[in-house]
Amino acid sequence: MEKIMADLLWETLEELGRYAFPRFKWELSKIQPKEQYERIELESLMGLSRAALAELLCSHYGQPYCVEVTVRVLRAMGRSTLAYTLLRRLTYGASFVERYRETVIQKASNVANIIMALLRERVLTSEQSDSIMSEGTNQKRMQKLYKLVPMWDVTNKYCLYKVLCETNPTLTLVYTGKKCTLTIFPVVKKSRQRLGLSG
Repeated sequence: MEKIMADLLWETLEELGRYAFPRFKWELSKIQPKEQYERIELESLMGLSRAALAELLCSHYGQPYCVEVTVRVLRAMGRSTLAYTLLRRLTYGASFVERYRETVIQKASNVANIIMALLRERVLTSEQSDSIMSEGTNQKRMQKLYKLVPMWDVTNKYCLYKVLCETNPTLTLVYTGKKCTLTIFPVVKKSRQRLGLSG
């Protein structure tokens, strides 16, 4: 999931100003990670751009731990609001995947592209991808994919959400609050209002 998660972390790091970004690197170099991970030395971080640092976080810590480390660093900097925003984006994307399960199964198109993207992001293994694609219809493929979803962590679910954004924008327009052609839109709009979201 390095590409999608790196993009998410990069967008978060973009919110740090000119002076806050070097401090992020300094705080990151002080973080004591879980025992199976090694700390990243400050020398390794010097000169890295935000995009390069996001990729390093993903490759060094993997997912979902790269998110946990980023949140810890932001909180150590006193940037709890930014840490909350990062976590909220993850959980909201994941909740979309769960909440609209039946809609996605019934309405998703470009399913081969969805499966290929999830394979590239290492959410699916080759065996899982082949098994899903052996089904004859889009609905059956999505049903089989969704059998795996309960076993996924929040980052995998967020990845599926982002893939749906790219491959099925009509389905995910609900998330942005823009006009949606799906028949479930009035129900979705009420759900969004209940959550205190605009649109």
